[in-house]
Amino acid sequence: MSRRFEIKVPIPLNRLQMVENWLMLHPQQFKTHHPDRYVNSLYLDSPDFRRFEENLSGISQRRKTRIRWYGDLANPKESMLEFKYRRGGKGSKCVYPLDVDWSQHSSWQNLLDSCRRQLPLDAQVCWECENIPVLISRYRRRYLISTCGNIRATFDDEMQCYDQRYSNKMNIQKGRSLGDYVLLEIKTNAEHESALSQLIATCPLRPSRHSKYVNGIRQIIWY
Repeated sequence: MSRRFEIKVPIPLNRLQMVENWLMLHPQQFKTHHPDRYVNSLYLDSPDFRRFEENLSGISQRRKTRIRWYGDLANPKESMLEFKYRRGGKGSKCVYPLDVDWSQHSSWQNLLDSCRRQLPLDAQVCWECENIPVLISRYRRRYLISTCGNIRATFDDEMQCYDQRYSNKMNIQKGRSLGDYVLLEIKTNAEHESALSQLIATCPLRPSRHSKYVNGIRQIIWY
């Protein structure tokens, strides 16, 4: 697992053009890296919401468990199980491809059992504690990369979440917006930390902690 640094910058809509100009005019000359696409993630947690509490408290070592797919929300294809780790400011991911026809499963339990059977034993053990579907997040992502190819940037908008706690099937009908803002994420591998720091030092807005999972839970529970 390669480790990487990831900086997040929530952007009010009235400051978006300024931040876009900053990246485009920076000496790193960021340019489009990948076509825009929608990103969907099913977040899973323990019955006592352990992963949510870890993220909320900001402890230095924590983990998220999610199933991710791209494009059509209602027709997941080429899904991936991801364990996303954060330790001492650096992040990493373990990714396992899943070959599952979601439409063939009558309940979350059947679907997750099918996914689990495809995993190697170590991943099955790692997944044991997070077996509760909590929410699906969905957003549109725009991809940029620096001229040197070492720093990646993404802009996420149209961020929504769908509560999965009270249904045994996928809920994609009643979504909630995460707010009127755009999230910039800037990422690089650990060996390019210095270049990332120099870039962030010129950012016109202040980076901050941000979690779509945490914000999504706040929306479905408190609003």
